[in-house]
Amino acid sequence: MRLPTNASVALALVLMTGLWVSAQTSPAQPPSPSLPPVGTPPTQIGSAQAPPPASAAEARPDFSGTWTLDRSISHDPSKANFDSPQGRSNQRPGGFGGGSRRGGRGGIGGGSRPYDRDPANDRTPEERNRLKALTDQLRMASATLVISHHDPSLVINDAQDRTQFFQTDDSTNDHQVGLASISSTTHWEGPRLVTEYTLSSRLKLTCTYALLAATKQMVLRVRLDDIERRRAAGSELKLVYTLAPSPAP
Repeated sequence: MRLPTNASVALALVLMTGLWVSAQTSPAQPPSPSLPPVGTPPTQIGSAQAPPPASAAEARPDFSGTWTLDRSISHDPSKANFDSPQGRSNQRPGGFGGGSRRGGRGGIGGGSRPYDRDPANDRTPEERNRLKALTDQLRMASATLVISHHDPSLVINDAQDRTQFFQTDDSTNDHQVGLASISSTTHWEGPRLVTEYTLSSRLKLTCTYALLAATKQMVLRVRLDDIERRRAAGSELKLVYTLAPSPAP
């Protein structure tokens, strides 16, 4: 038997050393992805990477129905007055037709404050005519409202059988109110509907409708907004309506 030569032994050692170094320095292979167990529902596969579901949009109420004014908890619409300085000075805060206040500042001979001055004196004839038309409508026709609401369509018929059409997507709607032609826009503010009648570039009459589903009531708040002064110009009119029961089949 012939023993290996020194050269053969040296060559074998070099080859073995090279294989060991190659095994230590070669990059590790990523593990193969594991498959889900058999029978896993498809909705559970990759659920960790799926984004959370979007939150549901706030529900918008349906204002449809026949609504009757509850005079016991409403302001008197016949006394609605948004531009009379005498009317405002004789009102309780936020109401219509309240008792007079004594000792108030801003009267004749007193030091009136800038925000006590009545801006009605600066109104144009067009602003006055439009405001008067809307105020007269509130005084005479707000006892009953019949509303048909299929969003974005809103139709309101009042106690004098006059009908107005609105779109709740903030588009412009034109109305003939008495002798005045008035445009409005209607939009959602959360669960409330807000209609803004344009009197001019600086004045608007704002009507806010809120539904109280638990008591089957609707609250209508009306105020005159002075855009230039960024505040309400006078008191707010509040009307509370109750939903008439549906007719028996």
